[in-house]
Amino acid sequence: MEYRNIFLANPAHISVRREQLVIEQAEAYTIPLEDISTLLIESPQITLTARAAAALATHGVTVFFCDEKHLPCCQLLPINQFCRQRKLLSAQCGIGKPLQKQLWQQIVIQKIRNQARCLELAGRSGSENLRQMAGRVLSGDPDNREAVAAALYFPALFGEDFSRGAEDPRNAALNYGYAILRGGIARNLVMHGLEPCIGIHHRSALNQFNLADDLIEPFRPVVDLFVAKYTEEWGENLSTAQKAQLLNITNYMVKQSEKRYRIFSAIGRTCSSLANCFLGESQRLELPELLPLKEHRYE
Repeated sequence: MEYRNIFLANPAHISVRREQLVIEQAEAYTIPLEDISTLLIESPQITLTARAAAALATHGVTVFFCDEKHLPCCQLLPINQFCRQRKLLSAQCGIGKPLQKQLWQQIVIQKIRNQARCLELAGRSGSENLRQMAGRVLSGDPDNREAVAAALYFPALFGEDFSRGAEDPRNAALNYGYAILRGGIARNLVMHGLEPCIGIHHRSALNQFNLADDLIEPFRPVVDLFVAKYTEEWGENLSTAQKAQLLNITNYMVKQSEKRYRIFSAIGRTCSSLANCFLGESQRLELPELLPLKEHRYE
């Protein structure tokens, strides 16, 4: 089972040998490919063999590459790994407006509920207002209660002077964590035979991850809670250690269908339920419920 998130910030050579990822720095390290969930390559002085890239894709590992600002800017995704690709793609393209609106309604409701829970867990006020707002979200969210909730939520969580558009170390941490979630969702969409650029609500012709941007919404409060809890201890800029902590966000726990799962596993269940909705086998998404921050650890 994949559970290791690997962060590489120093020069290295990456290759594959006998189903093991080999990372050569001052010393050589080997890690079973089947254990790896995510690989983030930050240093421009890291080389990756073509064979290693192919093996990582075959094993469904999400590989991030960073830009000159050390932020994730692209990723490696597997292709043609789903047995019903054409059938599911046809169903995804042919989704009717009523189901499309119902699915977006479910996503927005759960996002706002998780935001309310985040305020509670962070010891902030305002959760009851958000819960009431979640109960008033209509099909397709025509009143844009998602945006109204966000306008109340972020100042309640981070202070009245906080703005998502400002240069703020908390925003840098939020964006980094969101990028990790977004990449994990895009990877799982592809693994489940879904096309990431064809969204439910997000429909930009310039965005290749519209569907990932739909499904990320109820997962965002996990990152919000993490940032609210830890960034007061951080400096103005994200350190390598802090980026590594954010990379590991997919190993934190959420509740889904009355059970507890790692976010990485929960994302897979959400993508699978969405595929079932597109195929007409269900009308309900399996979406995460926020829990107190707890990292899943393997003995």
